[in-house]
Amino acid sequence: MFGPKFKIYIIISLLFISGFVNFFVEFAGLGINVSYVSALLDMILVMVALFSFGIKGNKMLIAFMLLFLMVSILSYFINIKDLTLVSFVNGMRDFLPYFLFPVIFIRIFQHNDYKSLVKIMNRFLYIFLIVQIPVSIQQFIKMGAGDYVGGTFGLGGSGVLTFTVYLSTYYLMIQDFDHNKFFRSILKKSYLLVLWLPSFINETKISFVLMILFFVLLLPLNIKSIFNSILIGLVLIPVLLYFDSVYTKTTGYGFLDEIFQKEYVTRYLLGDSDMDLSQTGDIPRFTKIILAFQIQKKEIFLFGNGAGQFKGGTTLSLTPFATSYMWLLQGSRPMLFLVFVQLGLLGFIFYALSWLKLVSNAWKNKTFMYSRNLCIYLMAAYIIIMFYNESLRYLFFSGIFMYFIVFANYWRYEKETAGS
Repeated sequence: MFGPKFKIYIIISLLFISGFVNFFVEFAGLGINVSYVSALLDMILVMVALFSFGIKGNKMLIAFMLLFLMVSILSYFINIKDLTLVSFVNGMRDFLPYFLFPVIFIRIFQHNDYKSLVKIMNRFLYIFLIVQIPVSIQQFIKMGAGDYVGGTFGLGGSGVLTFTVYLSTYYLMIQDFDHNKFFRSILKKSYLLVLWLPSFINETKISFVLMILFFVLLLPLNIKSIFNSILIGLVLIPVLLYFDSVYTKTTGYGFLDEIFQKEYVTRYLLGDSDMDLSQTGDIPRFTKIILAFQIQKKEIFLFGNGAGQFKGGTTLSLTPFATSYMWLLQGSRPMLFLVFVQLGLLGFIFYALSWLKLVSNAWKNKTFMYSRNLCIYLMAAYIIIMFYNESLRYLFFSGIFMYFIVFANYWRYEKETAGS
């Protein structure tokens, strides 16, 4: 029923709809309920995944997924008095893309038609990234810089957009990148850097780190790359200064001045020492994580409060825990915080181990020079997301993120290219 080609078209359709639905609703005025669309996409994803579990050589990965599911179910029974089955099942949808996309992509890459997936994905990403530019500019003109500039992800999607832009352009850059002709290879695909424009006008602080890693990880992982690193540094300095000037003109304050100030970083991540939590609309990220570790005791520390704490409020009602701790759960939510609150320490351990197993598999791929570089870039992004936002909760981002790591595992030849 679900052959490789059919799966590819279904997956691209899922990514397209999830990547554009908020734009169609917020800016095109399409009168649909995004929650219903998301639920439908999750159902289709589950159906495709059910026909993909015959993957070879990934017993440990499947084991970690099953252990995560077991912890989730135990968490539900521990909290059964305060958590309905409907809320639990609805909450588990947050983890479906993270665990199911790798299975689907591995199954496709283990088939002879895997190059078709890469070709179609490349074209999709080019189109998607190009569309973000006019949409982001329109949002900036209408509402100014900030979280409003989320591209087709809509209001508040700036963080997801920034990660998507840098990771996608890096993936597209390395496919036929010749490290022996380093600067010529960069110039050859310099048009990809134009696609970074949305990150310059949405005030996402993490852009600075992702930009540096982008260039550094174009170098092969060997001692000879030290000289090239120095050259890259010399090139990056004017690039970063130009980025800072654009950022300053856009927002009214200096980007580099902020991120190198200890006071600013401390306030951004932890807040002020005299901060009144009851009056704070969005508690700083690190403070949220610290508070989560403090309020969860005994078995709740290990198993959490059950999936579904970050759902509800519209179609379904909020859980008792979410109602009591809405002051903590609202606003910016790091992925570590989101997983730990719902499924505790054990849930997060198996959540992270599943990812680490994917990275471990890809790290062993010696037939593609940039496999390990891509692993490092994705690992850096993963760690940042754990403490920064909830990008991996969304179908679109989890889809392309997991595609990239499976690509790093199965792409076989340095000169092999899928075209664009």
